[in-house]
Amino acid sequence: MRHTAPLFPLFLLALPSPAQEVTLRGKVEDVQGTQNQFVLDCTAAALTSTQFDLNAFVGLSVELSGTWNGSSTAPSLAVTAIATTDESYEIGGGAKLGEISVQRFAAAPGTAVLGLLSLQPGFLPLGEPGTVLIDLGQSVLQASGVVGGSGVLELPFLIPNNPNLLGLDFYGQGALIAGAGVTLTNPDCKTVED
Repeated sequence: MRHTAPLFPLFLLALPSPAQEVTLRGKVEDVQGTQNQFVLDCTAAALTSTQFDLNAFVGLSVELSGTWNGSSTAPSLAVTAIATTDESYEIGGGAKLGEISVQRFAAAPGTAVLGLLSLQPGFLPLGEPGTVLIDLGQSVLQASGVVGGSGVLELPFLIPNNPNLLGLDFYGQGALIAGAGVTLTNPDCKTVED
């Protein structure tokens, strides 16, 4: 993997203020060994709600809105709206040393995509497009393309055959660009295996 300069420089102009309403996409997971504690998969974002039973959404891909606590290192959202949605991004093909993985996008044909891989999760709300859930300062790979007629685009990347990478977690997310609109995808993550 090669190092790249942080991406989305224009998004950085939209730095968020604390305790604001944010929108994001991802999979709801429960915290093992607890009751009624939830996180957004592949992130550090804790989810709470007095309006919804989040147990009903565990394991499902959702789009949600909520009031953010203002922390980028320990983000928490009080969920105010939630609906199931299709996954638009995943890291596929495994994550084995020396093998090819893919960033896979599902979107309408003709949609331009930008995929990013990072070494850390992150949390940067950007308003209408959604929330960046990877650390842009730790980005190690970027790829782009246009979704074809099948509605799926796969952008391959090589996991270097370097034993020092064993056990390394990496995080991915994408942007879908259709016309003048940008939508951020759900995140995904993998651990490098032998």
